[in-house]
Amino acid sequence: MKKANRLTEKRSERKKVFLRSGAYLIVTDAEKTEKNYFEGIKNIIPDSLKNDLQIKIYSNKALSKIIDFAAEERNKDERFRDIWLVFDRDEVKNFDELIEEAKESKMNVGWSNPCFEIWLMSYFKNLENISTSKKCCDTFEKVFQDNTGKKYKKSEEEIYNILCEKGNENKAIERSREKYHQVRKEYSKPSKMIGCTTVYKLVEELKKKIELKK
Repeated sequence: MKKANRLTEKRSERKKVFLRSGAYLIVTDAEKTEKNYFEGIKNIIPDSLKNDLQIKIYSNKALSKIIDFAAEERNKDERFRDIWLVFDRDEVKNFDELIEEAKESKMNVGWSNPCFEIWLMSYFKNLENISTSKKCCDTFEKVFQDNTGKKYKKSEEEIYNILCEKGNENKAIERSREKYHQVRKEYSKPSKMIGCTTVYKLVEELKKKIELKK
């Protein structure tokens, strides 16, 4: 009986890890795909911890101000110790500078080059060297339909659940990490790292913190 109690206590402690490390604030400039994806992760978190993962939408077209927006949100709540900005290279001209500025402001960046769909694609296959968002989305639409039998919509609210059910999240992290470090050997600037994403770092971190293991 004592052993069972100790196991129960350990599980309880592991669930509290998320709280002890401070709350997470994810700021993205996408009102659909990225938001729905991370809301999917939030839905898996135990109810008692849901408030420790907040997702904010930065709606201003000037992406350069996203750091200021995140800083303001951080100042509103001292629990926000882990700040993650999630955005794509897409048409952002100061992409590299923005990432460096975020780091200087003690914020993390889950960037994708060229777009967020490159990360979603990793649930099903190795990442490709796709340089434009349009081609990336078109390619992912085909991959998504081939693997799920459904048509991909950016507004799909169940995107996270579908990806986990039909794809492989651990493989996605592995593929993205491998691609990132492979390309990193040749290019140091994120804008040059075509077909790469660092979203895997955020997802892996969240999985470890809240033990999102099947």
